[in-house]
Amino acid sequence: MQIQVINDQGQGDSTAEIRRLNTAAAECESEIRTVFAEAYANAGLVDALEIRFNRGDREILVMNCSRVQAQAVLEWQACDEQGEFESLVIHLVRSV
Repeated sequence: MQIQVINDQGQGDSTAEIRRLNTAAAECESEIRTVFAEAYANAGLVDALEIRFNRGDREILVMNCSRVQAQAVLEWQACDEQGEFESLVIHLVRSV
């Protein structure tokens, strides 16, 4: 599992990174699924990501993550000792 944390500093940096990710995915003829973190509690976000992985999603953009939610996802990554989620890429956009 790869996790990229994008800090939204309100300066358009996260917007530019999201556009870059979507452009790169389109060039590869793939799609990045989007999850809105504010709809989930910390553990619920991890559950939602695992469900999306099991459905076949391999690249997920998570918008508006709190620091605690980002930490929960990073802890989930640390628990993946078997490498079950090795093919999963998560982009966490942190809210300020």
